[in-house]
Amino acid sequence: MRWIVCAALALASFSAMAGAVDVNLSNDTIEAKYQGPASGSLDWTFGGLYNRDQKDYALNIGVLATGDAGSGGSRFEGGVGGKLYTVRVADSDVAALALGGQARWFPGNSWFALGGYVFFAPKVVTFLDGTKFYDAGVRAEVEVIRNSFVYVGWRWTRANLDNGSEPYVDKGGFAGLLVKF
Repeated sequence: MRWIVCAALALASFSAMAGAVDVNLSNDTIEAKYQGPASGSLDWTFGGLYNRDQKDYALNIGVLATGDAGSGGSRFEGGVGGKLYTVRVADSDVAALALGGQARWFPGNSWFALGGYVFFAPKVVTFLDGTKFYDAGVRAEVEVIRNSFVYVGWRWTRANLDNGSEPYVDKGGFAGLLVKF
């Protein structure tokens, strides 16, 4: 009984925070992300991707300076910052401190958006069995109800390893759902 009360209180406190939950799927992969306020215009981001077919995964935590702007009747949202990744790919372990950003463009401030992200870690900040790490993707979104989006996209998540191989954690299309609260 006590654990039910604790879980209910935890869920209630979580729902009081503003943020966004983003989940997407492909035939072999699931990815889930949370982004929420840290302080001022800084947002925390937590995420994980699991590829069932290859048994690979990538987990990340990061901080992004975020904001939005309007121009010519269109709206832009974006953020720049860094993420710390821990990755398991091709029976190798990689840790990386990647810098990059994300952006969304709402042409005509409409219900449709185009978005993308890219994070890169060169050799100097890639550790364990890795020499470089890339995480990039693009997507097209439709707002189905206020602050709830469905989307399709394509991602490239890849590590360069010490042994010279360049395996993908995941590469391919996906469909997903983004809910802001």
